Amino acid sequence: MADSLHIPLQPIDWDAEDVTAAIGEIVTDALASLDPVHFWPAHPKDDGLPDGTASFYFGATGMIWALDYLRQVGAISVPFDFGPVLPRLIENSRAEFAKRNYSAHGSLLFGDLGSLLLMMRLRPDAVVADQIYDRAEANISLPIRELMWGMPGSMLACLHMHDMTREARWRPLFNAQATRLLSELEDTELGPLWRQDLYGHHHRWLGPVHGYAGNMIPLLRGWSWLEEEQRALVTTIVPQTLTRNAWRTAAGINWPAIAGGTSRLCQHCHGAPGMVTTFADVPLESPGLDELLRQGGEFTWNAGPLSKGSNLCHGTGGNGYAFLKLFRRLGDATWLERARSFAMTAIAQCREERSELGRGRYTLWTGDVGLAVYLWDCLTGEPRFPTIDVF
Repeated sequence: MADSLHIPLQPIDWDAEDVTAAIGEIVTDALASLDPVHFWPAHPKDDGLPDGTASFYFGATGMIWALDYLRQVGAISVPFDFGPVLPRLIENSRAEFAKRNYSAHGSLLFGDLGSLLLMMRLRPDAVVADQIYDRAEANISLPIRELMWGMPGSMLACLHMHDMTREARWRPLFNAQATRLLSELEDTELGPLWRQDLYGHHHRWLGPVHGYAGNMIPLLRGWSWLEEEQRALVTTIVPQTLTRNAWRTAAGINWPAIAGGTSRLCQHCHGAPGMVTTFADVPLESPGLDELLRQGGEFTWNAGPLSKGSNLCHGTGGNGYAFLKLFRRLGDATWLERARSFAMTAIAQCREERSELGRGRYTLWTGDVGLAVYLWDCLTGEPRFPTIDVF
């Protein structure tokens, strides 16, 4: 399945000590490159962004979250205090988001909603919690039904805030948004789907960043908050939609970026890896669903590591999460071995790119710290995809 989007798996044996060393290298480089005023420099591959971007997806919010998270879980023990930069981070995040089309609402990955969540994690404050509630509540009327910009992201924010505060108010807000989200499913020849209103276009995206899988993520994460009939609906429609949109090949199953489309990307944001990573968490015992997911994992393995780099969104590390999720769901150690094989190739990719540029790539979703989180999960064997499974 060799093509320009994929590279051969490097024949590097799993080495836990080298994995630990790679995490340390990433963290050391990130801390050394932090400017307390301008945060981190942009990377040439990140869509021409200016230095000092603040967002959770592309910028300092995601960087600070990942570095703090790695310390919390014991992956690193380097002392640092991000408290002094948090006010500036919120200010910059709001200034950036004000220039975007959806700035009246709460974007988890690009707006101040993500930055405020980070502040709540590091410096809990009732005023900040109220601001998060207001931003999430504003999304009830937002016509963008996808995770990056829209209502599913604010539903995740409600779940994360409940984990942090245990306040009762987050559940009714989540339930109102879940009810609206499920009510807007459309029956199509390709199964129940949402049509995304995004960037001036209307498409039925499938993946976990902009599409069907991303809308399902908060429903699966908030499973205990759903009504019984809502849970029954989800467990009924997921196998239907995955089956009807499956692109079956001798190498396994992939899913197009858009329902009925011809895109054959194989990365977390679009294609089999993200679909497997999302739906391996469906609380449904189903041999048919397990086989769909297994075949998606086979396609991801046969496609090989991604040439775009080692990152989460469209890189080798993100694809490897599909194997970790299958290991947890199916209990087959082959999937852990495959996740670790991808990890070793991703480390080589990361080191090569850092050597060429003289520094790392400083974002959570497209950069090195996202890889560091993946490497930690390969060491522990427990997948916790950043932003989604853990905050």
